[in-house]
Amino acid sequence: MSSQPIEIVELAPQRAVTVRRTVAQADLGAFFMEIFPKLRGAIRAQGATPAGPRFARYYNGDPAAFVTKLPAGRAAKTLHIGPYHTLSQEYRRIEKWLAEEGHRPAEGPWESYLDDESKTPEKHLRTEVYWPLAR
Repeated sequence: MSSQPIEIVELAPQRAVTVRRTVAQADLGAFFMEIFPKLRGAIRAQGATPAGPRFARYYNGDPAAFVTKLPAGRAAKTLHIGPYHTLSQEYRRIEKWLAEEGHRPAEGPWESYLDDESKTPEKHLRTEVYWPLAR
């Protein structure tokens, strides 16, 4: 498990293009490799550039692509360093930390992938993990 600190941050809303699909945890890597290039291509085809790192947000919904916003407000945030398959440990760690600190988690945590996995060794991949807080 990570030794990186967990902190509360104040987020501004951020426009995003997303695809919502229910995917088994074991199939997430293949899904990301399929969808991230398509989303980047769709953004560039409209003459735009990505405003931030690629991300995955976890909640159920319809499998349509659409423009949305990541929410504004308070969120717990930590940095995961290491392979993507160990990210689930961060969610358990944040859940425990939120309970210990007296915070209530809200729906829709997400991850922002800071590095290009084709150029960065797996053990050095950096991923920010955000969990919105209930108001």
